[in-house]
Amino acid sequence: MEDFKIFDNLNEQVVIIDKDFRILYANEAYIRENGYRSKKEVIGQPCYRISHKRESPCEGECHPCPLKEIEKTGGAVNVVHTHYTHDNKETPVEICAFPMNDGKILQIIKNIRNNEEKFYLFSLSQKLSSIGFLALGIAHQINTPLSAIALATEELAKKVGETDEIQIIRNSVKTCQDIVNKLLLFSNKKSREDLIDLERAVKDVIDLVKVYAKEKGVRLKTKTEKTYILGNEADIRHLILNLVINAIQVSDEGKEVFIELKTEGDKVKLSVKDQGEGIPPHEIDKIFIPFYTGSNKREGTGLGLAIVNEIVKSYNGEIKVQSELKKGSVFEVYLPLP
Repeated sequence: MEDFKIFDNLNEQVVIIDKDFRILYANEAYIRENGYRSKKEVIGQPCYRISHKRESPCEGECHPCPLKEIEKTGGAVNVVHTHYTHDNKETPVEICAFPMNDGKILQIIKNIRNNEEKFYLFSLSQKLSSIGFLALGIAHQINTPLSAIALATEELAKKVGETDEIQIIRNSVKTCQDIVNKLLLFSNKKSREDLIDLERAVKDVIDLVKVYAKEKGVRLKTKTEKTYILGNEADIRHLILNLVINAIQVSDEGKEVFIELKTEGDKVKLSVKDQGEGIPPHEIDKIFIPFYTGSNKREGTGLGLAIVNEIVKSYNGEIKVQSELKKGSVFEVYLPLP
């Protein structure tokens, strides 16, 4: 790897990996940051063993393998991982990976612990992923007794005949199953190339938050049209959910939140309008910073809009905000159509 000695003096870590996950080249920064004494200790070793202390390639939402992601997209990718040094110290890193010839990839790795915004978002994604796996397991466990109740209800109906009470049980079980199925869609991280029914996603989110809105005395109104995009179901539903929850949180009793979905040219536009206190002009540029709550935010952690912003950017979309004090705000998300 004589051709890559130019990378030896870079501050960022640089590593080249072949299609079998073997490290072909690593610069001095990679050796130093990972706590090794020489290149001989890492060259020829699987990348996942050196940086993750694993015996198999990285996978999953928290640690998507750059090599596998490039195989899917055919182009450069950007991922965030937790790396483990030789003495098992955790290091959050951002990896920019680029395809090379013969299935090899070049990775430029940067420690993001001192980048407050990226580190907060990374930490949040790890927590959300853990919560997602927990919710997925609970949802599957709830589905089992619900199915048993549904079957027992039908058997009971055969024995005693149809009654009002049996119909109530049947309807209640179906309602619970529908809610569980909608929640499961928030854990769907299999692929970014699913065809997503945006209108259905909006309606499902409204179904999930309508009780919360009713408790706050906030009316939800929608105007949607059938439209589809390519992407990840969980991403899009999280985006919609966070925008709607944010609008409800800033609204007083008796106010209205209006959600509109429509196509505009080669893009789809999702608009969420509230009648809250509005955002002061000097705060507009800060609302997407993680944990920033602003002077008029009365609930929440200040993470919802940061998540929305990251998802929109990952889809090469655009988000616009219009706000007027005492009159409310409008968040407009534009995503490219297939």
